Amino acid sequence: MPNQFAAPIATPTEVASNLRVALMRMVRRLKRETDGEHSVSVIAALGSLNSRGPLTLGELAEAEGVSRPSMTVLAASLLDQNLISRRPDPSDGRLVRVHINQAGKRVLERSRTRRNAYLAKRLGALDGDELRLVDEAATILLRLVEEGP
Repeated sequence: MPNQFAAPIATPTEVASNLRVALMRMVRRLKRETDGEHSVSVIAALGSLNSRGPLTLGELAEAEGVSRPSMTVLAASLLDQNLISRRPDPSDGRLVRVHINQAGKRVLERSRTRRNAYLAKRLGALDGDELRLVDEAATILLRLVEEGP
């Protein structure tokens, strides 16, 4: 016999609405957890270079979803701050690739550590069942994102 008091199952549209709001609020909160010295754009570009390796500015702009002129300005700032370095492309000397250097890796690691600490503190308030549920949901969300559009 079905449980007449159980909450009705939400539709994908209802879940999408709740999830969108929760993710947007979490992203905004995590953005505030950067070191204050480096913008979210700087941390995101460093993260892309760290995970993808040396990229042309066009490739980095595409990875970050920004225009080439915007990435040119950002890359100039990263170069001025000595967070990235430039190298000629080994197979095409006309191209230049940028890569994260040790100073950039330190900035990225500090930012990740700070944001992870914030999340860990918030997750520490959950009971074991809730924590398992959030962990399972994170795995599912990553799968959805990695499967593409």
